[in-house]
Amino acid sequence: MKVKNISVAAALSLLGLATANANELSFIAPLVKESLLLGVSEGKHNVIVGERGHILVNKTTGDAFAENFRQVLSPANVTLTDVFSLNNFAWAVGHDATIIKSSDAGLTWTLVQSDPDLDRPLLSVYFFDEKEGIAAGAYGLFYRSINGGDSWVQERHPGMLSPDDNDYLDSIKDDEAFYLEELSFISPHLNKVSASENTLYVAGEAGLLATSSDKGKSWERIDIGYQGSFFDVGILPNEISLAVGLRGHMFVLATDEQLPIETCVTTSLNSVITSENKVFVAGNNGVILSIDIQKLNEDSASAYATYDRANIANCKRHPSVSLVNTDFSDAILGGIISNDRLLLVTAGGLKTVVIEE
Repeated sequence: MKVKNISVAAALSLLGLATANANELSFIAPLVKESLLLGVSEGKHNVIVGERGHILVNKTTGDAFAENFRQVLSPANVTLTDVFSLNNFAWAVGHDATIIKSSDAGLTWTLVQSDPDLDRPLLSVYFFDEKEGIAAGAYGLFYRSINGGDSWVQERHPGMLSPDDNDYLDSIKDDEAFYLEELSFISPHLNKVSASENTLYVAGEAGLLATSSDKGKSWERIDIGYQGSFFDVGILPNEISLAVGLRGHMFVLATDEQLPIETCVTTSLNSVITSENKVFVAGNNGVILSIDIQKLNEDSASAYATYDRANIANCKRHPSVSLVNTDFSDAILGGIISNDRLLLVTAGGLKTVVIEE
């Protein structure tokens, strides 16, 4: 039997209220800023989402002070895992394939879809423009909208699967019902969708990294030789792609090669947080790594050496990576950079960390 490895965000979302109903309004919670928060986006208003349908917004872009966020009502009382903002619009996704939409930058929201019978979380949402967007999640769950998120159509993408899995599916394709059932079961969890100017990336379980040049209509796997789950692909200011995942693994995705970057941490890395000139990688146990982009570009064989994760005591970090000291140990699930601070969403609520030069 195939055992599924699920991302931190997915695992935490699955721990949401078993009796929650997406058709019930969320409620104003006095300790919402200390609750499980899973997604954050930067836009006209910065928007944060989390457990029980909680949504927080601030007053203006660039405001990273936790005290300036306020809760707004959500039309869904399920765990929300991710949010994406574009101009005056915002979309959030979560448990039970729930999708909600805002047309005023996150101040008010409408429930678009929810499927409690499906009982699978959506984990990531991304919009190419104000009309076309995609949402992805557990067991290969994948939807597309071409009308601004007002309605969604489910898609299946066997191109993300391994060659062995595709060979198996080809052997049973004459039985359509069985084919679709097996495809649904063996499809990997899609933990995060992100994009550069011309390329769409998906990071998922069991070593899944894949790219698309047609807005996710077709996919090509990246064979990286690592079978652990990936939780994010970040696009750095110099258009380098950085994939992060289980047990501190990090890879630079170059045009014709994938280079391992030694982090000397063994906790999972969940999120790549970028701005114009700063890059951080955040993970479990309050781990934050600062990435020096210039040093990351310096490719020397000795610098890219990796270590046995079981015997990492004598590990030497890649020159581009340094550890940021924090005073908390919560799992960090996402964040944005605003002025001289990191605004972080964590399993223990909203956190801010001052960036020291």
